[in-house]
Amino acid sequence: MRFFERGSPMAELERQMMMVPNFTPRGHGSAVLCRYRPAADMDCRSCFQHRSRGCRSLSCLCLSERLEAGAVTMEEVIAETVRPWKSLPLKQRAMGAACQAAGFYFDGRLHIMRMQEMTRGGDRTVNSRWLAAVYLLSAHATLWQKAIGVVRPGQIDFANVRLGDCTVQDYVLYRAAKGICSGMLGATSEELADPELVEDDTLLLVLCAAAAARYGPQVMRTGGKLV
Repeated sequence: MRFFERGSPMAELERQMMMVPNFTPRGHGSAVLCRYRPAADMDCRSCFQHRSRGCRSLSCLCLSERLEAGAVTMEEVIAETVRPWKSLPLKQRAMGAACQAAGFYFDGRLHIMRMQEMTRGGDRTVNSRWLAAVYLLSAHATLWQKAIGVVRPGQIDFANVRLGDCTVQDYVLYRAAKGICSGMLGATSEELADPELVEDDTLLLVLCAAAAARYGPQVMRTGGKLV
């Protein structure tokens, strides 16, 4: 049906005149979709589970929403990430490292700049595992120089990475990055739990990468370092 008065002040009157007599029309309206959730509404004290009987869940059921609203700490994100892990020594060391994290950890300003360069022009559909792997590979300049040539949007050709004479920490980051892309952790629990083999900063990088792979790019904004 064609309306001649569309876009004019008479459009609504014309629509009513064209209606079938003695017929109740269906309602109409518009929906406004908004993904923004005020941080105040994400407080655990506002949660129904908390108010009704105290939240008894072993994990936060609203963590993704709280992440999007910026109402969660990195310590809590890491705690939720390592909760399913079976190695108690690794979980204990991971929580000790998480307590020192004021936000998502970057190994200096140059690390942030490398990540910004690799993710420039990206969107919210970026693969989380790829993002976490790039985060690990770009942490140290020496490792990044060896890996940057095989990194493409959405994919990493690990088979063509030539590590050569690299440090133990770079090797741990490389293995963790490769493992995360395959849905695993890469380095073993025993290795990560050993402070003599894996330094605290390296462990924190791996933990943050695991959290990013699980919860997505919004984790990297925890603490406000990556914009």
